[in-house]
Amino acid sequence: GDSMIDAGIFEGDVLVVDRAPVAQIGDIVLAMLDGEFTVKTLGKSKLGPRLIPANKHFPVIDIQEGQSFEVWGVVTGSMRKFR
Repeated sequence: GDSMIDAGIFEGDVLVVDRAPVAQIGDIVLAMLDGEFTVKTLGKSKLGPRLIPANKHFPVIDIQEGQSFEVWGVVTGSMRKFR
């Protein structure tokens, strides 16, 4: 699966998501894209929003017209579970 390992977020971590602030460019966000949750860095191109994976081996996702896209919140932290 795609991991935010380069952002220091690991499989099994509990993410802290703040739904109050408006996401700024460069924030790590929890987004819903075409019905699936994804955690990516919010970016912006001339054409609109883009989602940038922390892992350089994954492609940048430019949000296309007609895709359903919603930012649910800003990831403000993560906690490692020990069991």
